[in-house]
Amino acid sequence: MFRLGLHHLETLFWIDRLGSFAAAAERLNTTQSGISSRVRELEARLKTRVFQKEGRRMLLTLRGRDLVRCCEPLLQQVNGVLLSVTDEAYATGTVRLGIDEIAAAPRVFGFVHDVGSDMPHLNWDLIVDAGAALRQKIADGVLDMGIVSGPLDAQELLAQPIGQIGLAWMASAAYFAARQDRVSLHDGPIWALPRPSHHHLLTTGMLREAGLPPSGINACNHMQAMIDIVRAGAGIGMLPEHLVGEDLAHGVLRRLDIEAAPHALELHAVRRRDEADPIVLRVFERASRRLRSASPDAVAVAANASPRVHVLSRP
Repeated sequence: MFRLGLHHLETLFWIDRLGSFAAAAERLNTTQSGISSRVRELEARLKTRVFQKEGRRMLLTLRGRDLVRCCEPLLQQVNGVLLSVTDEAYATGTVRLGIDEIAAAPRVFGFVHDVGSDMPHLNWDLIVDAGAALRQKIADGVLDMGIVSGPLDAQELLAQPIGQIGLAWMASAAYFAARQDRVSLHDGPIWALPRPSHHHLLTTGMLREAGLPPSGINACNHMQAMIDIVRAGAGIGMLPEHLVGEDLAHGVLRRLDIEAAPHALELHAVRRRDEADPIVLRVFERASRRLRSASPDAVAVAANASPRVHVLSRP
């Protein structure tokens, strides 16, 4: 008689988590036809269907939900045992990491090198995107974890604070020169990341404090593009200082002289609360610890290394 294996249960779990055979195949480093074959074998052995198709998603049947509920702790325990009795240097798999574009800096990428040194057989899929999009991808199981800015209030996500990103109002030297060096928020136009980003919320609050209507904000959905817009003299923006350090040092960009408290975005390491993969949990723990304690000098050294990273284009 055909016997079920752990790979059948693992396949069931990831189809349920990711919502499609194709996504599960990518997560398990196999083909979609291989995933379909495992599901057929599972259903033949159980003599019942475990999935039903609804639109583009594969949803569990009642029997399938019961099976996932029973097998998830088993898979977690097996993976934990295997990792505990082997050297973590032999850990394999792909960690899908999202990085908030506003947080993309050597400090953030440095921990990838640190983990890669201890777990050289791990691969990485990195997605750089807006924070709100990354939070949703983590909640949906498309990403394992992320480095995300701004406050988080999603119940299904666990967030560990790892630092702050300093922000300052800036304009180009040419913009200042055209106004005889007298620049204020009233000059505009004002640029910000779009809603529902925390950057947009901070910008709106600052404009209200200055007595300006928040409806006058121009939105750009890419931080680097927004920096380029401000650098070109097309307006004012609240920019991350770590991304424009050279521009400030060479006088290409200048800070506005505004009487207001310095603003900062909170930075968090984020994962699902119900994450069960022991490798993801270990990487998350290291990311939280490494990024909280990293000094500028240590980050600079780590940034000069070359981790094995597969970078995905922005969707």
